[in-house]
Amino acid sequence: MSDNERRAHPRYRLWLPARIEGNDQPTRLAVGHDMSQKGSLLVTRKRVEAGQQVRLFIRVPPDGDEEYEISARVVRVEANDADPEGLWPFRLAVEFDDIYPELDELLRSHAECLEGLADSGDQLPDR
Repeated sequence: MSDNERRAHPRYRLWLPARIEGNDQPTRLAVGHDMSQKGSLLVTRKRVEAGQQVRLFIRVPPDGDEEYEISARVVRVEANDADPEGLWPFRLAVEFDDIYPELDELLRSHAECLEGLADSGDQLPDR
């Protein structure tokens, strides 16, 4: 059984810029991917401790008007083997404190748009 088959909420493979804030720590930039309405896998430059409560800020699509502020808990932190010495040396999994059903539709729509562009070789449309 695949990870997606075990999950209660579908995950979408897309890259979204994000900010992470929490517990008197400076704001950290991150890139979210493998995202659902209940959680996300992110890569970041600075380590965040597992168990820490954070606020995640994202826009879907990235140039969208509305920014989501999502309360979450860091459930896993690990080295990013794909970029150990680069800009994003850490991967972290966060579980959102609440379910965001409206996020599911935005993620699905954005993922379909990106897949269509990849299939056609086109560039992102101007907004």
